[in-house]
Amino acid sequence: MPIFVYLAKTDPQNTIEGEIEAESVQEAINKIGQVGYFPISVTPKVKNSRVLNKTPKKISKHDIVLFIRQLSTLVDSGVPIVSGLNIVMSQMPNLYLKEVLGDVVGRIKDGKSFSDSLATHPEVFPRLYTAIINSGEVSGSLKTTLTRLADFLEKEEEFRNSVRLALVYPAFVFCVGVLTVIVLIGFVIPRLVNMFEDMGQVLPLPTKILIEASVVFSKYWIIIIALALVVIFFLRRLYLSPPGRLAWDKFKLKLMVLGEITLKTEISRLTRTLSLLLSGGLSLVPSLDIVSSILENRVLKLETSQIKADIIGGLSLSNSMKKCKLFPNFVTNIVIIGEETGTLKKSLMRIADDYERDVDRSLKSLARMLEPVIILGVGLVVGFIVLAMLLPIFQINLIAR
Repeated sequence: MPIFVYLAKTDPQNTIEGEIEAESVQEAINKIGQVGYFPISVTPKVKNSRVLNKTPKKISKHDIVLFIRQLSTLVDSGVPIVSGLNIVMSQMPNLYLKEVLGDVVGRIKDGKSFSDSLATHPEVFPRLYTAIINSGEVSGSLKTTLTRLADFLEKEEEFRNSVRLALVYPAFVFCVGVLTVIVLIGFVIPRLVNMFEDMGQVLPLPTKILIEASVVFSKYWIIIIALALVVIFFLRRLYLSPPGRLAWDKFKLKLMVLGEITLKTEISRLTRTLSLLLSGGLSLVPSLDIVSSILENRVLKLETSQIKADIIGGLSLSNSMKKCKLFPNFVTNIVIIGEETGTLKKSLMRIADDYERDVDRSLKSLARMLEPVIILGVGLVVGFIVLAMLLPIFQINLIAR
């Protein structure tokens, strides 16, 4: 007979959890009610699984954010961690994440802590998550820690979505323009070439250029695509290598507008994460070690590691940041004020909020500038193609007159 895990109220102040055998959820609810308990949740018992049978699948950030938020709400309401996991698991649409959580529940029942159980799945729960949750377990403030982590992840997801939305329209216009040019050169022009040749007259230079481009594309399109794929492959290999990635990250920081956006984005991520870790009870050195592992830009990652070494050597956070040329005076001044007034966590959060707003404004301004530039560029190319196709026809009309 199936076994169900239940969470029920024995009276207005006390909650109990347990297991019961029943043929269905409704029957389990009826049995719980018969013993005088008020059921809050009834879920099928998930079998303990040490080896995940399914092939690991991608779990979106949104799924993780939703899981942490739901769990933090349940724990804040007084629901035990295992019962909260079971409740969230029963409503989880992602089957792989559901299986991972089932394994986490099994490990907790075997005596492991919640953070250690999550740490067995680093591909799903990064070190940042487990470190924050572990600090909450050690300090006895798991409710507050989960709420802070949920707020942090939601803020990060909101910022990431704003970046995507700012760039989606320019990217769409560019892709449509490129597709239009490919269709015209690859499919429309070849059908007009025979007509132009039958005219028996000298073609204008734009038309000759267009025909030559179309002939080359039609004859050698396989070679062109193959060369493009080879170039992309080698560029990707170079990008994935440590020296190549470092060189690319240095180049991004030197770009006129995108460099500033990239730097502010990374500093925002650094300061917000550092503030969260310090608020959770971690000291500065291990917090910087975790922050360094989540940064995407290798240049800033190396600088953060150097800051950690300087702090171990006796420097303050502000003085070690001053040694690094990447951090603007605004950042170091706010950190100095935070250190002197004992409000470093709030100061770091303020830097993150200010920089996120700056990045959001910069991206929107960049998108507004890119839209007309892309439209103008695509319009010029398409206009040249249309003009090159129409010029021979205009010549025929002139000769006919």
